[in-house]
Amino acid sequence: MEFFCVLSIGGSLASYQVQKESEGIYKAVLRTNNGQRDDVPAEIGLRKEASGWQAEPWHQEIVTGLINAIEGNGHPS
Repeated sequence: MEFFCVLSIGGSLASYQVQKESEGIYKAVLRTNNGQRDDVPAEIGLRKEASGWQAEPWHQEIVTGLINAIEGNGHPS
């Protein structure tokens, strides 16, 4: 599974390409046309565990949006 997730962060859009790496493990990579952004992580690793979702690095707005997008696409694990 692979898709793009566009989020509004701090008044501007951040587009992440989300890829499923294995069961319950995803990688989200920031895609920009305007070079590097210092206000958001360039890459986020997400892992679904029995206790809930874990993310590295953690960014509340982005991680919440990515998890909602993954689960909303019918891919909870």
